Amino acid sequence: MTDQVGTKSNPIRDSKNRIKLGVFGISGNGAAFTFHPDRFKCSWDANVRLAQKAEKLGLEAFVSAMHWKSFGGDDHYSGDFMEAFTWAGAVAAVTERIAVVSTLHVTLMHPVFVAKAAATVDLISKGRAGMNLVLGWYPGDMKLFGYEVKEHSDRFELAEEWMEIFDRLWSGRKSFDYDGQNYKLKDAYSQPHGVQARPVLFNAGRSPRGREFAAKHCDIAFVSAHNPDPKAIKQQVEEYRKDAREKFGKEIQIWMSAYVVLKDTTAEAQAYAYDYIVTQGDDEPVQNIIRNNAIDTKAMPPEAAAKLAYALKAGFAGYPLVGDADRITSLFTNLSDAGVDGFLLTWLDYEGGLERFGREVLPRLEKAGLRVAVDAKV
Repeated sequence: MTDQVGTKSNPIRDSKNRIKLGVFGISGNGAAFTFHPDRFKCSWDANVRLAQKAEKLGLEAFVSAMHWKSFGGDDHYSGDFMEAFTWAGAVAAVTERIAVVSTLHVTLMHPVFVAKAAATVDLISKGRAGMNLVLGWYPGDMKLFGYEVKEHSDRFELAEEWMEIFDRLWSGRKSFDYDGQNYKLKDAYSQPHGVQARPVLFNAGRSPRGREFAAKHCDIAFVSAHNPDPKAIKQQVEEYRKDAREKFGKEIQIWMSAYVVLKDTTAEAQAYAYDYIVTQGDDEPVQNIIRNNAIDTKAMPPEAAAKLAYALKAGFAGYPLVGDADRITSLFTNLSDAGVDGFLLTWLDYEGGLERFGREVLPRLEKAGLRVAVDAKV
């Protein structure tokens, strides 16, 4: 396939904004675990509206979330995720500029399939494809495919082989054999090829081995919001950048996930957050996550587990951007000063939330020098 007139740049790589922004989790029923009536109800029509609105506002990324099995039993809303590459190809077809990022489980998705699927999205989007690499920790996902959850070190051994195969399939022009511990391939080759030299890659590994994997292979790594103090965030950012520079001779973007609660006053925002997180929070699936995510929760004190449960119910344990527009702008400024390059944002009500964010927060970020007005972009 050579008809690639009008190839686009990938805004995640090319954006000059000090703070880059993406929308996260819209391929399912949002990021919050709650019975609140404002919780996002996923539909394809809502995804089209959100993708086109995010693009109109100048946001850089539209990112799926992905699990194969719900956290709350059969038919629980947390299992309603659209398949990531099918979703991404469809989003790419109804947008023109925004990057479209597929979340996938490296331990479940074969690199031969992913190379073709990602190239398909890259061709449809004319070079705007990305992938968010998850190694797979949830037993429900793994057992659905007939696998057990691998030990932490074994996951990364597999992921190293996976990346080697994917990179060779993506860029190679000659078939090859591969004889590894986890994969054995004969005459491996993938076509058609994508537009980009390589898709933009995300990874949110937080263990030392996870940070090393992200620094080595990915364009964007994520720091944790477990301690929201900007000084603690800055320390994480500096450690990541140091690993990337000293071990692999590269620069890497550092992002965070964050949930947004924007109201007229900070008190009103805090009250709304308490209502959907605590009063109407959905506790059972969150406790299931905490029980099964041993890397993060092993030997965790009760008070720390309670904080984690709150953050998960709020929005995938993201950073709390809660307040009026001025306070949220101030939080963005502090985190940018700490070295954070970008944010994947979630809301309880995505459509109303994104609309208000664009109207009230984006102009303040532009005034603060953190983003450039859409009309002023090249």
